[in-house]
Amino acid sequence: MIKGYKKVFWETILKVFHFNIGQMEILPEFIGILIVSSGIRELLDSYDNLNLRIALKINNIKAFISFICSSLIPKLVAIFFTVILSFVGIENYFGNIIISIIWFNINCVLEIMFIVKLLKGTSEVLTENFNAYLGNKYNNNAIIYSYLYSIVVIICNINFVFMSRL
Repeated sequence: MIKGYKKVFWETILKVFHFNIGQMEILPEFIGILIVSSGIRELLDSYDNLNLRIALKINNIKAFISFICSSLIPKLVAIFFTVILSFVGIENYFGNIIISIIWFNINCVLEIMFIVKLLKGTSEVLTENFNAYLGNKYNNNAIIYSYLYSIVVIICNINFVFMSRL
């Protein structure tokens, strides 16, 4: 159990601190997400839990989306929309901010679902196997986290709206 949570911890540290050489990332985000997936798999080997399985699936979806976002696909999509809109006659294209807001919100929803399911799964494992008080504490932390993260996402979206020139 401890080994699995250590992987989750180190990925969180690597997510907070970005290590780059120029513009090239040393450790892309999707590799860190895959490290978390391996940590959750280790937890599932010891404790079979529905919330942990759901957290693993959500984390794998996040890894796929992160891989797509870090590859050339977003640049190709932006070029495609620019070319299409220039043929239609729209010269002033602000679609990149809209695409960024959509990707941001998708990532935030997946992140909050992942963390809540991970904390709830941890809460259930702790309640069933170790300490009911600690399990309830983790369950309360999941609820508080979901409220606070939702407020942060709403504030970020308001910031996007007022700071963009649409």
